[in-house]
Amino acid sequence: MAVAAASVKEFRVDVLCTSIVQSPVPSPQCWLKGSNIDLTVPPISPGHFFVYKCFPGKTYGELVSSMKKALSETLVLYYPVGGRFKVGRNGEAEIQCSNQGVPFIEAVADVAIAYVDFSQPSLSVGHKLSPIRQPLQGEPSDCLPVLAVQVTRMKCGGIVVCCSFDHRIVDGISSSHFFKSWSEAAQGLPISTIPCFQRSLIEPRRLLNVNAGNDNHYVAIPLAAVDDTKEPPPQIGRIYHLDAVTLQRLQARANQTGPEMQQEKPRTKLEAVSAYIWSLVVRAQGISPSESTRIGIPIDGRAYLNLPYSYFGNAIAIPFTQVSAEEILDKPLNCTAEIVQTVISSSTNSKYFRSFVDWVETKRPAMMLARVYAEPGSAVVVSSGVRIPIYDIDLGCGKPAFSSVYFPWGGTAGYVMVQASPLGHGNWVVYMHMAEKDLDAIEGDPDFLFVKVNQMNFW
Repeated sequence: MAVAAASVKEFRVDVLCTSIVQSPVPSPQCWLKGSNIDLTVPPISPGHFFVYKCFPGKTYGELVSSMKKALSETLVLYYPVGGRFKVGRNGEAEIQCSNQGVPFIEAVADVAIAYVDFSQPSLSVGHKLSPIRQPLQGEPSDCLPVLAVQVTRMKCGGIVVCCSFDHRIVDGISSSHFFKSWSEAAQGLPISTIPCFQRSLIEPRRLLNVNAGNDNHYVAIPLAAVDDTKEPPPQIGRIYHLDAVTLQRLQARANQTGPEMQQEKPRTKLEAVSAYIWSLVVRAQGISPSESTRIGIPIDGRAYLNLPYSYFGNAIAIPFTQVSAEEILDKPLNCTAEIVQTVISSSTNSKYFRSFVDWVETKRPAMMLARVYAEPGSAVVVSSGVRIPIYDIDLGCGKPAFSSVYFPWGGTAGYVMVQASPLGHGNWVVYMHMAEKDLDAIEGDPDFLFVKVNQMNFW
């Protein structure tokens, strides 16, 4: 493999222009209220970025024009994406669907793609290649675009496309449907996934039935007690690569059995990697053996709520468990993987998700957050996007050389997302967002097995 070019820490991005992309036909005039699951998501904006090295056969102007046209066509079906988010009088966010449009920013950078340090997205992507969702000139200050797009032309002739969604309306699967549809429109193909916005599919039951587990996993904060001025903990993001062979070895370690273990179900790759990352975090934080540590695993509830896979909105719950650090530090990976597996198996069922929806109903109106996100202490959340086909997103310039996320999620816990690698064949990309000192300590751990993504020479 060729040696990657030396990256630069500082480069300049200048905005050339901002336009508004709207649906070419009038959209339904309506307000889309959040479902009970949408109401448990904080006001955060994950950024998805796609790196394209070249676009043969088109000029830059032709490419941008065709991308905007395809985006416009996509908004016909995904009309809430062209709307505006607003918090209503009851403190709950909702979307005004009036075809206000998507801010589309065109920018230029004074650096080639090969010299951008994508392994440190807080420096290279955040506030440079990633758009900021903010009220637009002439619009009310309390209205935010659901989506903002930035296309940055790089010095080498390639481009970086970054999309910033409001997480209160979109989870990872929903955003993947949108990107796939935009890609199909850009290639002149019919859109294959018709989004479903029917919030009544996640209505609470008439006779509310709440499990104690939901109260343990989520916290409701009265709206009067919400402090909007409180700064999130200082955290940064880093992106690594995990090769398929190392991943298989981790899974084998997680599946080792001992005399005290009765393994009924093999550990998955996600369970193995989650357990491994959890152990790295606990060691990096240097907490005492008696202190508690937590892990949360986001679970997609579409199957358990009988939602269509095309449901556009949040269908994610974040169950977690809490143990003493001693249980992680003094035991092998297979024991930690068993704990992770229990977290997942306890919530992958209809009973858990129906109770979750009912629990939210008993707390409205309030700010409802996953405890593992909101409460202090040693914690990490590990999410999987491995099955999302991010390398099929062709916006008229071929498939991306690299794609990942920039997700300053604002929680007290560390956040990790595993995704497919551009190499395919079981290789993974790992995005980690947590305190810088913890990431430094993790990289210095003798058992650290990841490689910074810039060393892979994908671009």
